[in-house]
Amino acid sequence: MNKYQELLQVLEKEHQITCEAADIEETARAKAYFKLLGNLADKETPKKPIDIEFGPCFDSMLCCPTCKHGVVPIPTYHGNKYYPRCPFCGQALRDEDTEDEE
Repeated sequence: MNKYQELLQVLEKEHQITCEAADIEETARAKAYFKLLGNLADKETPKKPIDIEFGPCFDSMLCCPTCKHGVVPIPTYHGNKYYPRCPFCGQALRDEDTEDEE
């Protein structure tokens, strides 16, 4: 869980406590805002690119786990590195070299 997700949980809890103390019901608008913020916080959590097979020879390509678009490589002298974010949806991507934290 990253710092954005932790802060979102605190804000949701404070909002619920405030609604209970004021004896009012949470609005659909507030729930939609918290859902939107949750989606944004999830994009900040780095995810490992996934292999997707394509074509008649079943070649595989590294793709974004969120939008399934191909991850664009940055050509370097010692092989390819990948951008830290998906250029299509903005999902933060984790390097292959880092260990799984999940």
